[in-house]
Amino acid sequence: MNTQEFLSPATQRTRPVVSFPASQSLQAPAALRAGAVSTGLPRLDDAICPLPLEEQGDIPQGIPQGHVTEVFGPPGVGKTSLALNVLSNALGAGRKAVWIDTGSPLPRPRLREILQKSVQQSGSSQPPGELVQHLTYFRAQSLPHLLALLFRTPAGFPHDDCDLLVIDSASGPFPSYFPNATELKTRLAHSKALDKNQVQWLMNRSSNVASDLANQLTKLATTHHIAILVINQTRTRIKGQARATLCPVLAGGPWERCISTRIVLYRDFSTVDDDASCRVWFAEVMKRAGKLLAFRLDENIVAFKIESNGLSPVDNHASSPIAHGPSEELRELPIHRKRKVEEIADSQDEGDSDYDYGWADGDSAGLDAN
Repeated sequence: MNTQEFLSPATQRTRPVVSFPASQSLQAPAALRAGAVSTGLPRLDDAICPLPLEEQGDIPQGIPQGHVTEVFGPPGVGKTSLALNVLSNALGAGRKAVWIDTGSPLPRPRLREILQKSVQQSGSSQPPGELVQHLTYFRAQSLPHLLALLFRTPAGFPHDDCDLLVIDSASGPFPSYFPNATELKTRLAHSKALDKNQVQWLMNRSSNVASDLANQLTKLATTHHIAILVINQTRTRIKGQARATLCPVLAGGPWERCISTRIVLYRDFSTVDDDASCRVWFAEVMKRAGKLLAFRLDENIVAFKIESNGLSPVDNHASSPIAHGPSEELRELPIHRKRKVEEIADSQDEGDSDYDYGWADGDSAGLDAN
């Protein structure tokens, strides 16, 4: 494994922009345009890239190459575990990959276990130690480091034959550099030297940086034909919603346009049993091929278990949250607001709390029992 911290200016170079007509791209062979990295969950691969039965053996399914795929969800739902599963499938197939972390380091012992399982299932003769040599690992310790790595790419980044780029996570460095709106307004109130345009720029700079980041990721995915998997964290949105709703931290119009596939991970507490082996997680495809899915369908929701050596599928017929639906008691309960809608501040105007992750006061009791 090639490990690099942050890049010195001497290793950075400006990559020239190569342009070619759109007709040339459309006339390229389909084999060159097609490509995907499997998630290790066949049902999830099929939900991301649905194909007719007669074509499923010819075209690879999974995280599509040449596009940006986003995985988001609250803490503890398996975002990093899914990314490790995708990484092990890429390395197990002899492909080269890049992993960028902005917070927690890459769990190497667990990656070895997942690779060992992948090698046994594929029947490959290469040991996991040799497969890891195809992985390049970067540690971006802050948001400037991440932006410099992606915008001022060093020599050889990414590799010409690289098929996968994972960022864990793209939203992690943002809160430490961009305070919430309430804190920022308080600071600006004491500064009389700023005019209205400067204040507006300061208020919008977080979304502007996220927009530039999304555009750059799209360029890297398109020009190098690699599958980019971005992990996005969540925050709670209250204003304008019927109830508190979990939303991705990085969002907005430019970011939405650059995301080709969106997968949300979550837990359905109705399926949680006292036995740890019965705990089930869900991956739901919300956006596919650049289009939002208007309806929730069972074929787009995949149940799985998180184990030490990777993810394992679960029968959807017995655990689908759509099949269960809300209980009769919940259907009959009216929704009462404690405050008027205009009195509810947006999540960006509120400080950090337990509600940022979607947990209520009584949820911890159920978790402790498990």
